[in-house]
Amino acid sequence: MKDCFIKGKKIYLRLFKESDIRKWYKWFNDEEATYWMDKRRFPNTPEKQKEFLKRINNSDTDIQLAIINRKNDVLIGTVGLHKIDLVNRNADISIIIGERTYHGRKLGKEAVSLIISHAFNMLSLHKLTAGMIEGNIASFKLFSSLGFKKEAVFKEQAFLRGKYRNVIKMGLLKKSYKSATR
Repeated sequence: MKDCFIKGKKIYLRLFKESDIRKWYKWFNDEEATYWMDKRRFPNTPEKQKEFLKRINNSDTDIQLAIINRKNDVLIGTVGLHKIDLVNRNADISIIIGERTYHGRKLGKEAVSLIISHAFNMLSLHKLTAGMIEGNIASFKLFSSLGFKKEAVFKEQAFLRGKYRNVIKMGLLKKSYKSATR
């Protein structure tokens, strides 16, 4: 576990390295990996991903971590906290398992669980949110299984594959998370 930041059972989270960029940027050009995401409108390049990495690593309001398989130290995805607001004590969560061979193994759930724990216990946040395009059943099930509740539906908020789609916003309060983990 090289440069481990948060250790889980099957995965660990660490900061991204420049050597990860070749793999990372490809996920955001992969139509299947980004099927339910607002990506691929403009081509991603290693240079753009490198610039994003520099920006995110210098951010005071974002944490972007690489998801690494513990068995073989393979980079499989990314999980993050965004728009971290230390005054109002909230943030948004993002996740993608970019390596398709790792889909369906509950590694995304473990990664989100680890970042939730970090957000509530280390950053002392009060609330986390997650958004997804309506129809993204896997994301909805993942966040629901971790205690997130549907809070809002933004009608026709996203234009995806030729039509306007609703966006669902889910939320999790620290007190709900604590009671769900007892």
